[in-house]
Amino acid sequence: MAFFTYTFESPAQFYAELQDQLDGGGFHDSPESQVNAFISLLVQHQDDFLDASGQDLENCCYRLFDSEMFQNNTLAIISAILDRAIEGQEERDMWITYQILLHAGKDNQKVNHWILKSEFFAKLKYQILEMDGSRLQPLAVDLLFEICRVQSLKPHDLALVDEDLLHYLLDLVERTRTDADEGLNYGVIKLLLTFNEQYMLHMAACRAARQYTPSNPLLSALSDRPGASCTFGENLIFMLNRAEESALQMLILKLLYLLFTSPQQTLNDFFYTNDLHVLVDVVIRELWNLPEEEEPLRHAYLRVMGPLLSNTGLKREQPAMYKRVEIIRVLSELGGDNLDDDLRMQLWEQEQLELMQQQEIHSRLWSEKTMRLTYRDRQSSNSPALKFASTRQGSNTSTSSSTACPSPVLSSNVQQPQPTRGAPNSTGSSSGSLVLENVLPHSNNNSSTDLHIHVSGSPTSSRPQTTRRDSRPTSPTTQRLVERVLREWLEQELKNTTASANAGSPPTSRTAGGRSSDDDVVADSPASVGDQRIAIT
Repeated sequence: MAFFTYTFESPAQFYAELQDQLDGGGFHDSPESQVNAFISLLVQHQDDFLDASGQDLENCCYRLFDSEMFQNNTLAIISAILDRAIEGQEERDMWITYQILLHAGKDNQKVNHWILKSEFFAKLKYQILEMDGSRLQPLAVDLLFEICRVQSLKPHDLALVDEDLLHYLLDLVERTRTDADEGLNYGVIKLLLTFNEQYMLHMAACRAARQYTPSNPLLSALSDRPGASCTFGENLIFMLNRAEESALQMLILKLLYLLFTSPQQTLNDFFYTNDLHVLVDVVIRELWNLPEEEEPLRHAYLRVMGPLLSNTGLKREQPAMYKRVEIIRVLSELGGDNLDDDLRMQLWEQEQLELMQQQEIHSRLWSEKTMRLTYRDRQSSNSPALKFASTRQGSNTSTSSSTACPSPVLSSNVQQPQPTRGAPNSTGSSSGSLVLENVLPHSNNNSSTDLHIHVSGSPTSSRPQTTRRDSRPTSPTTQRLVERVLREWLEQELKNTTASANAGSPPTSRTAGGRSSDDDVVADSPASVGDQRIAIT
């Protein structure tokens, strides 16, 4: 499309010519021809004056968007660029036009509505499938993501997102797991999340019209490849852990909800146990830390929390569920002062029982960490006879040379001994051990021996902290969701307890509640695609 060949001796001359094109220099009869000349100039000299990082090209794009020509003729110019992108066959030309469309859509979301044409959608799909390894492939992925995330696709466009494309994208995630540049890997995952959102929109529209409701193709693809999408699952949790945008968190939570509530056990068990533990940590952290204005996002986390605790491999953990005490505490606070009395009593009982069990564990560990005597070359020592005593609960324990001390480990009843008056060289080490030197009998070779009595810290110093936060103000929806999570979770624990008792194994849960009367709470303000909203129910 280039009609002129330019030669520049410096970047300054190149950028001056670009600005001249935007200001109306040259012979142009329309804004469309003017922008085509601007793009042709970028295509011809992209290797000479545009860096590989894309920063220079991005600056050129925003020069275009800020120009008076673009401001006055935005729709006409975008249409001209889109036609050039659809018709273009040269990789260098498509690289520039795609970048301009991508940045234009990020700058103004209306642009993404304008550029959704079936021909362009089909071309982007082709380039994703057929240009493996090309720099156009990640660009096509990003561009398709921006198009899909702001609007609902029409049925004929959504039909292009078939299971063949989904399987290819899932395989691409696995192939790129070790790439130094993670952009393509995460970009493909985000694209799959927007496809899932589109399927949810389409299924909701079918249900509203009382039409046949198709299944979710992404869930079908994932169920067809058990164990073959490990990287997808791992990076999905990783992205949720690092996500700062509420929209991305909501997209991930919606897919997690579908996986955990699916009737297929293979989807319930899609994630490895370590990934589930990370997810529990993320959910607890977000429920504690989300501000009041992020209430819809908190509701989404609560909706995911219920099936996460009740339907995944977490319910089979022995001897107790991961972070059980922390889960009880965060739900207790979020439930507020108006939480159902029976549930509040059960929460209190559960928390007290957990604390008692933890204290029993710490006490048992303390009793096992007894005071120990260690010595070197006891038989050859000719020091005065070892003789000291410690008193615990009114009983004395003594050790002397006449007893021959069959073991260097003292009785578990021995406490830290107090050195007697005149005991030679008795000092306390910084590690909490008492060092008694030269108290063993000297041997004939006059070797010296150090005797160490190791004393651990007090058991009270290692007990778990029981600091509680005050209940925060809570909305009725949050309270209902907390009650639903608790009832589903505790009911599942009751089932596990009954099954364990029938099988003759020790139970792993203690208390259960009834079923909630509002199991199908609808989100009051879920994330949306375009102007349509999808609820996690």
